[in-house]
Amino acid sequence: MSVLRQARFRRLLIGETVSSFGDSALFLALAVWARDLTGSNAAAGLVFLFLTLPGLASPLLGHLVDRVRRKPLLLCMYTGMALFVLALLAVRSAQDLWLLYVAAAGYGLMVATPARNALLKDLLPSAEAAEARSWLIATREGARVVSPAIGTWVYVTYGPSTLVLLDSATFAIAILALAGVKVTETPPEKAGGEPLSRRLLAGFQHVRSVPLIQRLAVTLVLFMAGVGLIETAVFSAIDNGLDRPAAFFGVVASVQGAGSVVAGLAAIVLIKRLGELSTASVAYALLTAGMVLCALPVLPTFLAGVALIGMGVPLISVSLGTAEHLYTPSRLQGRVSAAVGMVTDGAQSLSIAAGAVLVGLVDYRVMYVAIAVVSAGCALGLLVRRPPVPEVVPSLADEPGAVAPRAATTSSAPAD
Repeated sequence: MSVLRQARFRRLLIGETVSSFGDSALFLALAVWARDLTGSNAAAGLVFLFLTLPGLASPLLGHLVDRVRRKPLLLCMYTGMALFVLALLAVRSAQDLWLLYVAAAGYGLMVATPARNALLKDLLPSAEAAEARSWLIATREGARVVSPAIGTWVYVTYGPSTLVLLDSATFAIAILALAGVKVTETPPEKAGGEPLSRRLLAGFQHVRSVPLIQRLAVTLVLFMAGVGLIETAVFSAIDNGLDRPAAFFGVVASVQGAGSVVAGLAAIVLIKRLGELSTASVAYALLTAGMVLCALPVLPTFLAGVALIGMGVPLISVSLGTAEHLYTPSRLQGRVSAAVGMVTDGAQSLSIAAGAVLVGLVDYRVMYVAIAVVSAGCALGLLVRRPPVPEVVPSLADEPGAVAPRAATTSSAPAD
């Protein structure tokens, strides 16, 4: 656990954890808020659509991240969101529903800008990449275990305005924590004479040139193309299957977060022992089992399935994130992360939109079973003709000889 001994990583971790607490307390409540304003499950599900839509602009956002200093960019983003969230204080009725969607899109824009992931490349030695990402996910999801319940309690007891003020305050804490992080960044990329289109597409080219990253990304896209159905189906499962109020979604989110904490900590060991591909395959197997259990309208079984889903998602994130970190140059990190984010978010957005339409036409259990079939295929697809492990691209933070050999059999092309 050596990464926790680094003060600058601890500051980053604290800022991200506090920010995640406020974020999940609010944006998960946005769906409940939309449901209460309109009485529509589809309106609630559309909150998640607006959270993912900004990912379609990922190439531009990734290019921005690679052209500027990442830490100042993060500070500006946090400051902007702290102010932007305050606009939700104006929501009073269903006519103001658009403000909820605008707020969701703002969150999506912040999430789609891969500044933090890119900063990690310069902040940490390569040998600590998997551990750092595991801790970030474990603590973020740990905050989400309690934040939905607390957020729902604040929403019901004191009203949404208090919740909005709470979220804005967490951004302020994150700004203070990040401001104290000292990092030497790789100099921003200069434009030169290269066409803009080539610079924007460099992330896609790099993913294609590294078969291991490509395999992980393709399976994630296939999974996301179906899993968006669940974002809306979960409200139908809660309402029609379990006969619970919409606010029970906070409990569901907490159970999923608990599974994610366990998986986030387990990822530290799994990545080192199994590697990125096998860890991701285990993740999809967990997701398969979880989707099947959620198709059963029995509360204990449903919650067990939710916990397994919570375990599977962060394992995929750590596996792909670690591969991107290790096998991508620093000033290409933003565009690679953005390229993967664009196609996965695009697939998820279409899936969520389909779910909003199908939720009134198709039984939610059919949706869960369909995703179980997709995730099972992803688990098997990662193990067929496994691609070779590429060489690690050293980090600016690496000491000479600090990068442990990874039995490399092919090199990752810089593609830039």
